[in-house]
Amino acid sequence: MIADEPWPDKSAADCKAARTQVGHWETHLSALASEAAAIKAAGQWRTGPRTLLAVLGMHELERKLVTCLAWVLRPEGHHGLGNRVVKALFERFGLPFDPTAQVRVTREEPRFTSDGKRTPADLIVRAGGVCVLIEAKVNAKQHGDQCARLARLWADEKATLVYLTREGTGPNGPPSPAGWKPLTWRHIAGFMTRLPNDASAGARDFLETLQLLYGSEGPSMLDEKTKFYMRHWQLLSEWAALRDGATREITAAVHTAAGSLDATLLAEAEHGWDMDLASHPTFELRRPSWQRGEVHAAIALQWKPAELLTDADPWPYVGVRVKKPKHPERHAFVKTMTEQLETYASRLGWSGSQIETGWLWWRQVAPTGAEDDLDSLTVECRTALEAGWQNLRSPLDDLFAA
Repeated sequence: MIADEPWPDKSAADCKAARTQVGHWETHLSALASEAAAIKAAGQWRTGPRTLLAVLGMHELERKLVTCLAWVLRPEGHHGLGNRVVKALFERFGLPFDPTAQVRVTREEPRFTSDGKRTPADLIVRAGGVCVLIEAKVNAKQHGDQCARLARLWADEKATLVYLTREGTGPNGPPSPAGWKPLTWRHIAGFMTRLPNDASAGARDFLETLQLLYGSEGPSMLDEKTKFYMRHWQLLSEWAALRDGATREITAAVHTAAGSLDATLLAEAEHGWDMDLASHPTFELRRPSWQRGEVHAAIALQWKPAELLTDADPWPYVGVRVKKPKHPERHAFVKTMTEQLETYASRLGWSGSQIETGWLWWRQVAPTGAEDDLDSLTVECRTALEAGWQNLRSPLDDLFAA
């Protein structure tokens, strides 16, 4: 997996040079690991989501972001921004703003058409006799005549209509509805900056989320990962090339295993690659009868190339896989399958169970002996699939027939 040519085909001098270089790599790797560990210990090697909203998976949820916007528009909020955001909003559209007037902000305020159709406004801001209606979009687009209905329903207040989007309206964004003024989430971030010293942590998190996701450069943050790469890019690039080669070789071994299954088995089973999982090569053995409602079952072999970048073992795994249920761990029949198959799976050494991900019983398949013996990986994958079919097809038939 390290060299492009098999070592037996190399001269003694080439082999000696290659072994020396591998020894140097191991020394470098140890030194780099120590350097990276020191950077992480100092809190300067950062990865993953930068904001709490992103950690919670709310950074692209329209309603959550509108809720945050409503919060910072209210001058009395604990965000510590006072009226700067609502004042900036009014000034953006040339509207008079009375700092002594009460600011009222409502979300999902409903009105009804003559035929009784309920139409809520995302956000209504009222101050000093001025009404601003904000229709906010993150990833969605306008639905039907939604904006036209909103305009008609709030015409009595002469509402200023604001269409808030991620990219802005125009050639690169959604078309601007007639009579609506464009606004972007980047503008909202601009209304908030610069934050006062006593701004709340929540306000800072909301601002940083907008800056990172909606076009601004974001706050200054020491990116030690980038500096680490720039210091060692030549060595890291060499290792990246090695990883790409290993990925190709393991993928080939997995495909070879699926392509060399026993012909009798292939005649009994439906089989093929799950094309919905391009990033996770997955080969399945199944019967048409292994389906109940939304539950589809198969004996599967899967490999995740991305795991070569993690601390996880890089090898594929074989097991019983179910598809379709949104929450398989809550599905009664899936739970029954897990329980009924336990005895058969344990005989195969399939002791893992991750029902929430759709894998009921499984085990990892690794090369026997040396880790670079990919021929043995092919054999082990093929053997595991064939053993899974022979031992589990009848129990699965019985479960789906019951």
